[in-house]
Parts: sequence; C-alpha cells; structure tokens
Amino acid sequence: MKRILICLVVALCACDTEEEPFIIAEKPSSQGDYIIFGWYYGFCAGEQCIEIFKLTGDGLYEDQNDNYPDSRKFYEGDFEKQGQKKFEGVKSLADNIPPAIFAISDTIIGRPDYSDGGGVYFEYKVGNIHRYWLIDQFTHNIPEELQPLVTKVNETVTFLQ
Repeated sequence: MKRILICLVVALCACDTEEEPFIIAEKPSSQGDYIIFGWYYGFCAGEQCIEIFKLTGDGLYEDQNDNYPDSRKFYEGDFEKQGQKKFEGVKSLADNIPPAIFAISDTIIGRPDYSDGGGVYFEYKVGNIHRYWLIDQFTHNIPEELQPLVTKVNETVTFLQ
C-alpha cells in the first residue's frame, strides 16, 4: 500500500500544469476543415447583433440565419460564400488560435452575454479535432491567453461588416 501511495504522489508531482497543451492549431486545409467564428449580442436590435462566419482553406462564408449560438451544440448555419477579397483579408485569423484554448474543457468561458456584453463564438474543426466555445467579450473574465483571440475575432468581424 505504501508503494502505491508513493507512486501516486510521484506521478502527481511530475505533472506540470503550466505546460502548453499538446494540440497545435492548424489552418483548415482539406475538405471538411473549417473555423466558425463571430460575435453575438442578445439584447440588441438589428442585423449586426449576430455575425457568424465560416473560414475554410479556400473560402469565407457568412451565415444568413444569424441564430443565437446554443451552448449545448455546434452552430448550425446557412453559409453563403463571400468574395475572394474578403477571404484574403481574414484568412490570417487561423494563425491566431492560441494552443491554450484546447486545454479548456468547458464550452463556456467566462460569462458570455451575461450582462449584455455579448459573446464570441469560436468553433474549430480540423482533422479529428472538433470543438467549440462561447467566450465572454469582457476580457477580464477570461484567461489571459485567450484575450488576443477575442480581440482578433472582433477585429475580423468589424472588417467584414
């Protein structure tokens, strides 16, 4: 029993919680790979309140439905292809995905749209990895490593409007 306890303590001490996650974000390239991103505001009026886009390896698409994201499932949109100029202007978003996001097991990060502050929807589907997150717009409510992603998504959506 003493050996088991010692092995357990050694194993737990050997874990480095500050270590970067093993997953490295890659750009969508093959058929079926994509990133869905955008913002949403619940207490808002107008078309600009929900802006969701899909970025693939060869194109940008805008959702025509503008549905409020559901925290229990992946976003289901009706995506319409946008022009090449818009795609060229936003494809760098895929270079700004922090590996730390993959270490977060929760779908909801912070308190998105809790106090009318809005939220960011971010979905990643590349290869065998398919995850999504609803992220608070108030960066003081989210991990520091994710703040640049929220900023980049907001800048990208603003550019596309």
